[in-house]
Amino acid sequence: MRHAFARCALAVVLGSSAVVATPWLAAAVENRPPDQPARADLRTGDAPCASGADRAYVRRAPVLSATLRDPDPVPPPSRARLTAEFEVSWQDAAGERQVRSGRTGPSYIDRPVTWTAPEDVPAATEVSWRVRAFDGTAWGPWSSDGATGGCAFVVDKERPARPTVSSAQYPDDGKWHDGVGVRGTFEAASASPDTAKYVYTFMGDTPETVVPERLGGPVRFSRLPERSGPTSVTVEAVDRAGNRSEEATYRFRVDEGSKPVAHWKLADPAGSTEASAEVGGRPAAAGGGVTFGAEGPARTAVDRATELDGSAGAYLSSGAPAVDTGKAFSVSAWVRPDEAGRAMAAVSQDGTGTAAYRLGTDGDGAWSFALGGPGGTVVRAKGGTPESGEWAHLTGVYDAGAKTAALYVNGRRVDSVEDAPAPAGSGAAQVGRALGAAGQGANWDGRIADVRAWSRVVVSEEAAKLAGREAVRTGHWRFDEAAGRTSPEQGGGQPMRLGGDALIRHDDQACDPLDPECGPGNPPIVGEGELVLDGAGDFAATDGPAVATDDSFSLAAHVRIDPAAENRTMTLLSLPGENTGLATLRYTPERRAWELTLAHEDRAGAETTTLRADGARRGVPQHLAVVYDDGADEVLLYVDGSVRARAPFHHMWRATGGLQAGRAPVADGWGEFLTGAVDDVHAFAGAVSEQEVSAMAVEG
Repeated sequence: MRHAFARCALAVVLGSSAVVATPWLAAAVENRPPDQPARADLRTGDAPCASGADRAYVRRAPVLSATLRDPDPVPPPSRARLTAEFEVSWQDAAGERQVRSGRTGPSYIDRPVTWTAPEDVPAATEVSWRVRAFDGTAWGPWSSDGATGGCAFVVDKERPARPTVSSAQYPDDGKWHDGVGVRGTFEAASASPDTAKYVYTFMGDTPETVVPERLGGPVRFSRLPERSGPTSVTVEAVDRAGNRSEEATYRFRVDEGSKPVAHWKLADPAGSTEASAEVGGRPAAAGGGVTFGAEGPARTAVDRATELDGSAGAYLSSGAPAVDTGKAFSVSAWVRPDEAGRAMAAVSQDGTGTAAYRLGTDGDGAWSFALGGPGGTVVRAKGGTPESGEWAHLTGVYDAGAKTAALYVNGRRVDSVEDAPAPAGSGAAQVGRALGAAGQGANWDGRIADVRAWSRVVVSEEAAKLAGREAVRTGHWRFDEAAGRTSPEQGGGQPMRLGGDALIRHDDQACDPLDPECGPGNPPIVGEGELVLDGAGDFAATDGPAVATDDSFSLAAHVRIDPAAENRTMTLLSLPGENTGLATLRYTPERRAWELTLAHEDRAGAETTTLRADGARRGVPQHLAVVYDDGADEVLLYVDGSVRARAPFHHMWRATGGLQAGRAPVADGWGEFLTGAVDDVHAFAGAVSEQEVSAMAVEG
């Protein structure tokens, strides 16, 4: 009985083990064929599976791909168990069906498998293809079985015809045509009926693509020239297979941008009752809140301005429109608000119940260019921060062809709005006020100068030029000579006083031949001499401020750090206040970097902003420059003529101390003394350009 029971129990256990341990064997017995490849999982090259009119067009025999699937579970770890068979077919010239096929190796389920069609598939002939899967036991259905249908492609190796190009606004006739800021329409057409798109390059800019409304049809594209001179647009026709035509080059001549159609300088003598018209022939009559003869923006050709007191009488009006607002137009002005916290209009033009356009300040503390749309809607481009008592240049631009409104502040585009409708406004141009629901208002409180209007788009380069403020040199110390422990400023301004053991070393100066800082092997960085500092209390400084730091300013100098200098922080230039340094340009040994630190206020322990440029070198002359652009509220750090760091900065204040070379104010007096040489120090009122910095850098 025990033996019989044991045999029975063993049979039960073995039977149970078989059921639990061999599900794959059971599945193998019940094998099902692979799934039919789904049409969505098939691709002809980069194109999805399609047939008929939607078939793919390719330049050569394509790579066909399919994702295969199997309804049966797959035993791990191997998932590579499906083989694909691809088949292509076509009818030859005799009407005979030609078939080519090929199989792939085992593929991973749910991953694309590829096969390249044979090279003997004919061109200009529809080729059908299909695919099926094999799991080692059974073949699945073809992808074309049932109502699914096959995929198809046509090999097209023929280039489309070179297109023709024309333009009514800018004909290819060797004559000059208007002009910068005036949009033109160009038409391209190809004789090839299979042209699917055109690729054009306008005046050397980035290539653009435009698709015709119908296959083989022409296209039109609109572009706006941003520079004058002989130029061209190149166009290629591209067919469905991606074949490109020969390039067509269309040459035309772009004239300079047309002059303003209205211009009031607002530089009339004190006591005037109207602003004379430089252009347009209509003077602007002044209200009772207008005073002529104020000072204009510094470092510009606009030397005079008009003062408006913000009252209802603070306006000037010509009594006629300045521009046709239904077409492209631009308007600009120099403005200085005395109140920055409310909405004020510098320039506008009356529309129907509201201003057609309004250039000025917005109620939320930003510069604004607003367009009055239909039904009282307003489209507004805005940006930048007005500051009481500070001049800024504003340019508002409406591009009717592109339907965009853009605002430039101090020559930089700060905002652009798409889908801007043309404002309707045939009323009078206004300076210092704008029409609103309650009548004329938003009167300007402050100064306005040089108001201009154009019947075209003012482009970016023009906006920057209009806003240009010349950088004026306020100091230049070459350190070629010294008298009475001072080195003169080249223009006769305040000299630099030499402190400690600082000295001016000349190229021909006799010295210890073992001194690495002397001798013909280490000449002055620039010119005939340089300032040499020993790091032990040496410096050079002006007695008073070299620049007014509450406006744009620039500093630059050549420096060579002594290669034997201690591994410590050393200052090249600094601008001290009463309690801390406003700006300190220093060498930091931790990263061998140049750092510019700016204090947010004249207070010990004040918050700071730091810019860093790696690559400081000891023993090698380098050129450093600091540029503060008050209009852009931005600081830039240059090394050897290139911008290496930039940061926004909105906390500038007036430094009262003299310009320091070789030291910086620290908690207990002066410190961070430089060991090395300093040469050719420049100071400017205004932000110098990158080209000007590069020119100073190569002087060494």
